[in-house]
Formats: sequence, C-alpha cells, structure tokens
Amino acid sequence: MLNYRANGKLLLTSEYAITQGAKGLAIPTRYGQKLNYTPNPEGSCIKWSSLRHDGQEWFWADFSQTLEILGTSNEIIARRLIKNLEVVKANTALLDRPGNFVTDLEFPAEWGLGSSSTLASLLAQCAGTNPLATFREVHGGSGYDLACATANGPIIYQLQDDQPACSEVDIPFEFKHDIGFVYRGNKQLTSESLNLIQKKPFSDTQIDQFNELTDAFLECKTILELEEVIIKHESLLSEHLGLPKVKDELFSEFPGQVKSLGGWGGDFVMVTRLAASKKWLRNNGYKVIFPFKSLGLFRP
Repeated sequence: MLNYRANGKLLLTSEYAITQGAKGLAIPTRYGQKLNYTPNPEGSCIKWSSLRHDGQEWFWADFSQTLEILGTSNEIIARRLIKNLEVVKANTALLDRPGNFVTDLEFPAEWGLGSSSTLASLLAQCAGTNPLATFREVHGGSGYDLACATANGPIIYQLQDDQPACSEVDIPFEFKHDIGFVYRGNKQLTSESLNLIQKKPFSDTQIDQFNELTDAFLECKTILELEEVIIKHESLLSEHLGLPKVKDELFSEFPGQVKSLGGWGGDFVMVTRLAASKKWLRNNGYKVIFPFKSLGLFRP
C-alpha cells in the first residue's frame, strides 16, 4: 500500500504574468488531495476512483495494463487521466500489474485550490519523479502550483529561460490577522487564463514591474503599504488585459482592498481589513472566509 498527499495552492502575485517569466509569490494551502494505491494481485485491471471532499465518488475508471479504457463514468476525464498515467508508466513499473487507486480531495473542487495540480504531484510521487520535470508540459501553465504541492511554506517561483526556479521565502507581516481569503463563488478555468495571456503577452517592462511588485509585497510593514501594492498590481493587470478589477465589480463598498488571485473572474480573492469587514462580507453573500494563516501553510 502507498499513501501520498499534495498541497493546494494560492498565487498572491504575478497571476497571468508568471507564465511569461515574472516572479510570483505563492503559498501552499492546508487543504490538498490524498492518493492511496493498493496492489491487487487477484484483479485483472487498474481501477481508479476519485472521491469528493465529502467522500462521495465523482469519477471512476478501469484501465488495462496498457492503459486502454475498459469502463468509466466519464470518458473525457478518463482520457485526460491517461495522459498523466502514461508519464507514470514511463517512469515506474507500478502500472504493470493490477491495482487500485483512490484519490481523496480535501476541499470542494469549485474552490480552485488545485485539484489537477495536486493530482499531478501525487502521480509524480508514485513514480518517484520531479513533477516539474515530468508533468509540467502535460499539466500546462507555469508549474508554480506543482511546486506548491510539496512546499511547506511560501515560495517565490519564476521561469528562467523556461526552466523553473523556486525558493523558500517568509511573509513577515505582523498584520496577518487582518488579511483574509474569500471565495467569490465562481470557478475559473486555468485553460481560459492561459488562452487569454497567449493573446495578450506582457512586455519586458511589464514583467519587470510585476517583479518589483512581488518584492514590494514582501517588504510591506503596514496594511496601508500592502493596499498600495494591491492597487498598483490590480491596475497593471486590468489595464493590460482589459478586465474589470474585482473591487470595482463586486466589492465597491468594501471597507478594505481586494486582490484577485490566479485567473481573474473566479476562485478566491485576498482582502484587507478582515477584522472590520467580516459582517459586510457575510451580509453580501460571502460565506467562505479564511483568515490568512488558517488557509495557507507557513513555516514555524
């Protein structure tokens, strides 16, 4: 029996631009995904079962040892899974015999914390390979989410000549208690974000601006300084991509600042002035609210 676990992810800076070499600040989350593998010598195939955060099965598939689909609840998902399993098969003998795989998601899939990136990391752990080396092309994107999957705290992630560079970093804010993450209730597809940025690539000057904003983010000493960085970051992306700022769109009367995370238009946002704004958030229909340190993983 094999048991593995991978963390979810949140990208705090350089969303979109991180795919083109900008320096991004990301944090792994306390919620992730688990994988259990059990050999089945008496079986005749490779069985796969995926469970929601509530324990309900949402997908299953049976594969031959040559990764042909023998049966499944969703053929499109099964074929997508095969692309990942082919990487495993190329790097280990694990799939050369019958066995049972069960994945267990620790968060609602619509939260967008990385159901696909955690899966890629789990399969890389099964294969004993580096997910950034073996799964980044299959998975798509910059790979920061794959790096978060096994990180134990915040990271700085950057593509340098298309090669990932990742380093540990601390977020030394003394005001973490006044920052939070809020689920805005709309899942954003990674593929849509990648398509958008391919149509509107950033200039070298803009990439430098994102790098400076990431550094400035980490150097903030007060909420006011952080809010200034958020305003500049949101404006830079909004003007280039032609997308509305989330504060203007949904949080115009919110007492603090609001920053989109990851693909704009969905998933979580980061808010300031959390202590003074919880009532406003709940009154406006935002029920999933996490204080900064309760969602992210941070080193002691």
